[in-house]
Amino acid sequence: MLKKLKLSLLILCLPFAAMAADFKAGDDYTVLDIEKSKTPQVTEFFSFYCPHCFKFEAVAKAMEKSLPAGTEFVKNHVNFLGGLAPEVQSNLSYAYIIAKQHNKGEQVAEQIFQSIHVQRAPLDNIKDVKALLDVNGIDSDTFDKDIASMPVISAEKAMQDKQNKFSQMGALTGVPTFIVNDKYKININTIKSQQQLDELVAFLLKQ
Repeated sequence: MLKKLKLSLLILCLPFAAMAADFKAGDDYTVLDIEKSKTPQVTEFFSFYCPHCFKFEAVAKAMEKSLPAGTEFVKNHVNFLGGLAPEVQSNLSYAYIIAKQHNKGEQVAEQIFQSIHVQRAPLDNIKDVKALLDVNGIDSDTFDKDIASMPVISAEKAMQDKQNKFSQMGALTGVPTFIVNDKYKININTIKSQQQLDELVAFLLKQ
């Protein structure tokens, strides 16, 4: 009976092991010519203005919850989409950063996505951005104070610096883009399920 149980457990483990072994550089992911990050992390480059990012948000959240303890999930908002000035797009970067500082990042991010893609309110005016934050308990005076503070300025600059670094090496040409440990870019077009994405991320974190 014990031998049969061990055999059954082994068989149950085979699909995951086989799938992990089947992940191939060049097919499922791209190895970037850059040094790995010193700590485990997954970076999602995204834009609130991107409809694909809006549709992918639930997948990204589920993937974040599956990450091993100690792995940082970094949402890096970009400002290079066509049709809007970079400054307009950066206003949403600032809004997200400020909301995170007030422990309201997730709820504000969800409302920004809803405003743009469901309510069709583009938030292309700083007054509208501030009004959305005000609804979430971050008033205009607080916003003005925070956006001029060094922590917020530095955080937004870090987003742009990271965006520019991966753009210049050809790894960031659109959004959403997921990069593991700064070294492995997930080829998102090959992903067929949430489970496959989660397992690929787990696989790459161990490389």
